[in-house]
Amino acid sequence: MPSSTRKDSGHPPSGAGISTYALYREAPSQQDPEFFHIEDIKSRARLFNWNIGIHQHPRMYQLVYVSHGQVRAHLDGQEHCLEGPCLFTLPPSVPHGFEFERDVTLGYVITLSQLLLSDERLSRNSAVHDELMRSAQVIRLKSHPEDRQFIDQSINQLLNEYNNNEPGKQQLFECLLFAMLIKLGRHLHAHHRQRHEGHYDTRYQQLSELIELHYREHLPSQFYVDALCTTPIGLNRACKATTGKSLGDLLQDRLALEAQRMLIYSSAPVSLIAYELGFADPAYFARFFKRRVGTTPSIFREHREQA
Repeated sequence: MPSSTRKDSGHPPSGAGISTYALYREAPSQQDPEFFHIEDIKSRARLFNWNIGIHQHPRMYQLVYVSHGQVRAHLDGQEHCLEGPCLFTLPPSVPHGFEFERDVTLGYVITLSQLLLSDERLSRNSAVHDELMRSAQVIRLKSHPEDRQFIDQSINQLLNEYNNNEPGKQQLFECLLFAMLIKLGRHLHAHHRQRHEGHYDTRYQQLSELIELHYREHLPSQFYVDALCTTPIGLNRACKATTGKSLGDLLQDRLALEAQRMLIYSSAPVSLIAYELGFADPAYFARFFKRRVGTTPSIFREHREQA
């Protein structure tokens, strides 16, 4: 297994939709016995022959910490091959799967109800909360021994609280958990700040949040300009400085990305995917997709199924 590569993942297999797993009832609450859950990777991975196929958790957030061994992670259509120590953050509904090095991999999986992540103790720290919830993240820890030590200590304390039934168990578990999440959020925030440092970073982050909320509505560029109280020139400068692309390109890229996800991870007809993404005409959707991706939706799906 290579030590550090990233490429498009060929999953899932032909004709298969993405699996949806749930540990919680339809309306979880803080009294549920699995409001949070923690287990070691070896115990879980051995049940699946060390290969956990691509799936998603609609209302759950996961942290997958690999302290030792190699792992191939499939995260939202991308493949990452790493060696521990490393950590993966998985917001709700992000497709993911893992292939762990057999009988060698050590680490833990922490699963949390989405309700827990909405607690104001975490959500009011908007920078940290946004970094953790925006998308799946890969955190390499080899060159960050202090962060690794903090995570190791935090997980050991979480395990002690999880496995014991002392008074105040839930409250102390949550405090320990939030401390670790804040530490991870800081790590991610510092990493992204280094990558996108500059005058336009804040404006671009605000735009990204708006696009995520409205991209299916096919709103004109002026909507985003007005919402951010700026000018078309100013907003496009921020986009170019941060990504090298125009606002129009970012809007179309987001639609194209979601279209690819739906073609890969569902068996829905192309016409239904077109309507789900806000296109009134499936034929126009097919032309849009070919222009952005370089092939038709049907051929794209066929190639991915044969990969």
